[in-house]
Amino acid sequence: MALSLFLLILSCTAPEVEPALTSEPPIPVNYSTYVSEGLFSISYPPYWTPATSIMEEVWKEAEEWLRGVDPELSTEGQIILFLAGIPTGEGYYPNVNVMIILRSTCFWAFSEIVEADHLWCIENLIEYKEYSQTKINIDGREAVVSDWSDYDPDFGIWRYITSYQVKDKFVWVVTCYV
Repeated sequence: MALSLFLLILSCTAPEVEPALTSEPPIPVNYSTYVSEGLFSISYPPYWTPATSIMEEVWKEAEEWLRGVDPELSTEGQIILFLAGIPTGEGYYPNVNVMIILRSTCFWAFSEIVEADHLWCIENLIEYKEYSQTKINIDGREAVVSDWSDYDPDFGIWRYITSYQVKDKFVWVVTCYV
């Protein structure tokens, strides 16, 4: 009986398997690539336009909007590093932006950073809905990708894919508006 139990336990042990390595798909030859020296690079379709010349203006508008939501909100340390998309009369849509945010002085845990953003969306956005939140690794670091939407009275439903990643004192946020 003991031998049978030992063999049963042994047969239930999962074999050690090395994780499969997956490579990134190649960047299409007609895409352009923006390189921010020492920080990141991002490729985008040929019909998109980078908004590098207006990023400071976009940040000022976002800062004013954030202060309208919460006058006590500090936007110090938040930087939009890249914005590109299809130019429209109201901005760039669809688009992708890359932003870094200085972590809170209390250096929140990664899960708390993602949860705080989720709670802010619930409290401040119209018809906010999160479809999924997936934990992944990007360049060997923990990341979360969130698929969500909200409603803008002037434009209708906006859909977003946002990734969050922490490196040192910064939170990297990449958002695709679709």
